[in-house]
Amino acid sequence: MKIRAAVLREYNVPMEIEELELAEPREKEVQVKMLACGFCHSDASVWLGYIPQDVPMVPGHEACAIVEKVGPGVTKLKPGDRVIGCWMVPCGYCFQCRRGRPNLCEISMKHFQEGNLLDGTSRLTDKNGKRVGMGSFITGFATHSVMPEVGAIKVPDHIKLPPEQLCQLGCSVATGWGAVVNVAKAREGDSVAVFGCGGIGLNAIRFAALRNCNPIIAVDLEESKKQIALDFGATHFINSSKEDPVPRIKELTGGAGLDYAIEASGDPGAQVQAWYSLRAGGTVIAIGIPSIDSTTDIPMFYAPLHAKTIRGTLYGETHPTEDLPSLMEVMNTGALKTDKLVTRLITLDDLDEVREAILARKVIGRWVIKYD
Repeated sequence: MKIRAAVLREYNVPMEIEELELAEPREKEVQVKMLACGFCHSDASVWLGYIPQDVPMVPGHEACAIVEKVGPGVTKLKPGDRVIGCWMVPCGYCFQCRRGRPNLCEISMKHFQEGNLLDGTSRLTDKNGKRVGMGSFITGFATHSVMPEVGAIKVPDHIKLPPEQLCQLGCSVATGWGAVVNVAKAREGDSVAVFGCGGIGLNAIRFAALRNCNPIIAVDLEESKKQIALDFGATHFINSSKEDPVPRIKELTGGAGLDYAIEASGDPGAQVQAWYSLRAGGTVIAIGIPSIDSTTDIPMFYAPLHAKTIRGTLYGETHPTEDLPSLMEVMNTGALKTDKLVTRLITLDDLDEVREAILARKVIGRWVIKYD
């Protein structure tokens, strides 16, 4: 079938909206119509080539869609079901999957990089019959797509939230939740700072608040992020473009420093600040993804003497098929404030604008593509 999609053919140049051909779903795959897709900072990083993926391809990884057609062998989904797309689809049998780390699936990672589905092929071709990759098993910057059944998580009928909120489950909600709950295992009274108040950072703040952490310190270069950070549960906000956050964090923690510094920007300077903000025994949880060729100058002298830890996490250690259904139920109560996270609805034609805005740090919350 003919679809419209934003195609990344070359890094750091505008994506053109093209008409592509979408092939039928194959074994254990579903064809979907996109309802909404968030624009994540990592989408901008892929666009720039900071997170290299094979091109040409159609990006977009934070999506909510509706099933239109199912392929052979599909048993859990039917036409009309709403689904959340997962950008890391566990194979179930590789080294990482067998050890309970499906977010690090070795089989999926290869296909993710190449823009293929689980059988190692794409379902997209352009007007010249040339293959186009499918970003993150989802292809959210397209009107329609094909997903693996295992990576399309059903939204129960009793959940009435709009797709622009539901799509956030696919990345920002799950990653922010996982950083606080799965990785930090934060509990009442733990001191937490979140460096970078974008979609993932705000969700990390929200879950820290729901876990009764204190203080919860939001750190960002932009004063414009202050109010939404406080709304999501931060007890304090530090504008790191105007003051060094390290001494201020030490002051707010009685001189001790943080139990957990959640670094959600990927900026090397913020990573160093997060490290210096820790108390003895504290942990930097690294969510933000810097450019592949960047380095961070962290003084490791303090690692053994203070027993500090740097802990990277991908997808917040989320197990999509188990965790996303539970998170949907919490979201449905309104406790996650995902209605406040969506600050602007856009279209495919607005992608250049949102990329420039997110790189200029002008996006507050999440801008979301809303499809007809």
